[in-house]
Amino acid sequence: MKNISKEESEARAARFFRNDYHDCGMLKWQGFFPSDHTSALKKEVAQPVPDLRPEMNQSEIGSVLSSAWEGCAKVSVQLNQVNGNSVPAELHGYVKGYQGDKIYLSVKGNIQMINVDAIRNVLEWQIL
Repeated sequence: MKNISKEESEARAARFFRNDYHDCGMLKWQGFFPSDHTSALKKEVAQPVPDLRPEMNQSEIGSVLSSAWEGCAKVSVQLNQVNGNSVPAELHGYVKGYQGDKIYLSVKGNIQMINVDAIRNVLEWQIL
């Protein structure tokens, strides 16, 4: 095997990529996405992006939560957190109780403890 200089090696590589190598783009990578990843991406795109609702004061939040708890109504709780795309964090579930400044929200069968100070807005779902 013949030793070649660095310049010759780079010239051969440049000639190969310019004349012989044909990249078909990202199509070749599609086969590497598992089906569960693809379905999760489709589900994420299909979900509506919640609007940033107006901030409520503590007494309004407490009134809606109390009403929902007494009536076993579902609520939509918007937190004072946003992700990198300015999409507000939202939880949908049932108020299961409270202790001090925390509420317990049942979300898809799991109990979430939420500090009332972290809530921006809360809506009680109306059954039509």
